[in-house]
Amino acid sequence: MRKRLITLILLLTVILIGGCKEEVSSLGEVERIEFDSEESLVIKELTNKNKKEYQQIREITDKAKVDIFFKVLSNARWGNNNGKSTYPDFMINDKYSIWILSPDNNIRVQINNLEKNTFLSESDSKKIYKLLDDED
Repeated sequence: MRKRLITLILLLTVILIGGCKEEVSSLGEVERIEFDSEESLVIKELTNKNKKEYQQIREITDKAKVDIFFKVLSNARWGNNNGKSTYPDFMINDKYSIWILSPDNNIRVQINNLEKNTFLSESDSKKIYKLLDDED
């Protein structure tokens, strides 16, 4: 009886691990990307969705704030961009597209020239949102 219980537990563990591994692989490969910090962040906001017009709302030159942005991007897990979507809510340095996802206000970031995409954690989303919303 005890051997059956142990065998059953081991079998269930193998099935669960195999199922989790399959789920992760179905999401596609993820990778980390190293970013070189830049001197400033030029933030543009989408002002007209019909014409895809963006207007610069601020430029961040504070090195500490710029470093926060690139540290968050460096720690993110990047995957391949999957298809088209709406116009981004913000553009940063014309290299990074930013979407604010409702209802939880998490952030999606895309590296435009690499076609890489990530969904930031709640805490990282708050850091980026603070940079976007900060009035200096």
